[in-house]
Amino acid sequence: MNLPEYALLCRNNRCGLIDEEHYGIILRYQNGLTDVIGRDNDYLFSLRSCMKPLQLSAISEVIEAFRLTDKEIAVAAASHCGEDCHTEAVLSILNKAGLKEKNLLCPPHEPLSTIAKNKLIKLKKKPTAIYNNCSGKHAAILAYCVLKGYDINNYNQIEHSVQKKIMNYVSNICEIKLNHCKIAQDGCTLPVLAMPIKNLAKGFLNLFVYENSKIKKAILKNPYYFGGKGRLDSEIVKAGNGNLVAKVGAGNICCVTDVKTKEVFIIKIADSDNCTRGIVLLEILKRNNKISEQEYIRLSKIFSTDITDETGKIIGKTEFCF
Repeated sequence: MNLPEYALLCRNNRCGLIDEEHYGIILRYQNGLTDVIGRDNDYLFSLRSCMKPLQLSAISEVIEAFRLTDKEIAVAAASHCGEDCHTEAVLSILNKAGLKEKNLLCPPHEPLSTIAKNKLIKLKKKPTAIYNNCSGKHAAILAYCVLKGYDINNYNQIEHSVQKKIMNYVSNICEIKLNHCKIAQDGCTLPVLAMPIKNLAKGFLNLFVYENSKIKKAILKNPYYFGGKGRLDSEIVKAGNGNLVAKVGAGNICCVTDVKTKEVFIIKIADSDNCTRGIVLLEILKRNNKISEQEYIRLSKIFSTDITDETGKIIGKTEFCF
């Protein structure tokens, strides 16, 4: 298998000196045609949390069976921040399936939200599994196990029936044979597929464009439940005026689908720098006229190219190289 060949995407110019350089791949997919900055060489990239909407689609029977609300659907496909609205939605999914937080097999970690984390510290409480950013996905999978009468104690194992269904479904919707993928383990203990990123683009097109997806509608209506404050995917959905669905994944991959033009952009940052992912993706959306000038200005304050010192004084700039 050939390794990807990353292109220089941006460099940080601090006080007239090049301080950092960031490499990656940018893929644009539309009408079966692929434009790439860098060379992906059909490398098998782990989809990580970009796979969440596809995983939920694989078990979409739970939406009708347990009458999940749009907010619950959004959080089930989310990498959420662990704020009260997120944890309450996850607990509601579990409750509808007759389950408890103790049934979650995702490990506890601190909320991604600083506000939520500080609240726990103030209350002298330790984070539990519900605060894991993947708990919504786990809750939906558990609910599916209840619906089908599957064992709920080992639902995170690749040999489990629910995982076999998910892996087969995701490979099919991404138009690639399962035996051409690789199965890895995500941070939350669930299996996750690795495949060429053009197949991820096909999967997002099939889910968010060619299917009349309740998942798409739920995400577009509830971007905050799909992530949280300052989260890249939530902010892009909010800025897209009903046209953009974005999903981030660990390892700094992000997939953005324009449901109107049937176009997908995928970015992968080689060094997994969160800041770089945000500012490069914002630049891509600007160049391709995917967001308004007003939204670009708003998002530029969150994903800024300004390099500042600790007093807030601007001392440099991120320069794009693509």
